[in-house]
Amino acid sequence: MENSQNQKNASIETLRALAVALVFVHHLHSGANIGLPFFYQIGGWLGVQIFFVISGYLIILSAIRYSARDYFIHRFFRIYPAYIFWFLFFSLAFNQLTLDSLDVRALLAHLTFLQHLFPGYYFKYNALFVSWTLTIELVWYVIAFLCATKFSRHPLKITFVFMAIAYVWTLWGWSNPSIYKSLDSNGRYFFVNNNFISQLPFFFFGAYIAVKNPKFDKAGLFAVFLVAVILSTSWKPHFPDPIFITGFGVASLFLILKDTDYKNPKFVNVLSDISYSFYLIHYPVIVSVARVIENKGMLVILSIVITVALAYLSHRFIEQPFIRMAKRHAGKFVQKDGNIKPASQ
Repeated sequence: MENSQNQKNASIETLRALAVALVFVHHLHSGANIGLPFFYQIGGWLGVQIFFVISGYLIILSAIRYSARDYFIHRFFRIYPAYIFWFLFFSLAFNQLTLDSLDVRALLAHLTFLQHLFPGYYFKYNALFVSWTLTIELVWYVIAFLCATKFSRHPLKITFVFMAIAYVWTLWGWSNPSIYKSLDSNGRYFFVNNNFISQLPFFFFGAYIAVKNPKFDKAGLFAVFLVAVILSTSWKPHFPDPIFITGFGVASLFLILKDTDYKNPKFVNVLSDISYSFYLIHYPVIVSVARVIENKGMLVILSIVITVALAYLSHRFIEQPFIRMAKRHAGKFVQKDGNIKPASQ
């Protein structure tokens, strides 16, 4: 969910736009009971996984190049201002955040991106519905910086280590009844399979692409994408899915697009630019529109128009000013090799 003007390219723009569109379609079903066959089933997890692979690709490059101070300044100003604005706005609008029922610990968990580590706190203030992914992003930011230097030397080994950890966690989480024992099966899935431990391999797939820039036959990559993603509903019920298997398909799609010379239409570029704010606000917008509009066609149109409009305003008047502020605060940053470059690079 990271927008980087410096490393923007057609493949990343395409994937960002595709990711928010898929998540939007998925949440039309869960938020307004409008289902687009096939896409409403896979759109949620596929869109999020695309975001994670992109983040892995972009963030590892920043973590390798820049000092801790500038790295975390940019991370903070990039994702926090828009999140805190819309979190407070919709929490107040949906009457989740009131003085009478204020839960300080739960609120602090949400304000510090730790909400998905605590099921009770997460559901207390869940107006955005998608904030669990920001907990995972935060963990990735920290891990990426801590292991960046070693990862640049041993990317495959480290990726395999985190894949193994994710698989063990998933199997142990489902076989151990004491893990999230107060939750039903859906809740356990949400906090076991969607835990940051299970999700980290997606970031490492993107990071591996960034560091190694691997080249594979596109026909083979498409076959992996077809089997791992498009046909996933056929094999998932019969296979002990460690979650990250579909990530091979997402990474394959990224590699296909990355090595293809093309230019996106304007609307794809715009949707890519506003993708973070779009992602934050689309679900509460869908739910709000569904409360007052019964006609499904009009509901979809209004949800799209309102989400795009608010996301554009959020990008222009919240995201961009704080991104510029981060660059001013960072000034000149020092790369890990000791070289000094302007913060705008």
